[in-house]
Amino acid sequence: MATTSFEVDEHTAATLVELQKVFGVKTNAAVIRKALALANVAAQHANSDRTITLAPSDKGEPGVKISLAG
Repeated sequence: MATTSFEVDEHTAATLVELQKVFGVKTNAAVIRKALALANVAAQHANSDRTITLAPSDKGEPGVKISLAG
């Protein structure tokens, strides 16, 4: 398996730790793999304007539109 390393800022490091809990994984590499899988699904299901809309929550919060464009 190829190894890649990179530096992240404090905010990104904290986000990686939080996502370890959310995804139920123990490493940053596992977080990145899951995040890439999610990004791939989002890209495959994006609208023609390269956006996706997350469904409203069961708590009554509205849906969220996310742009995949740069």
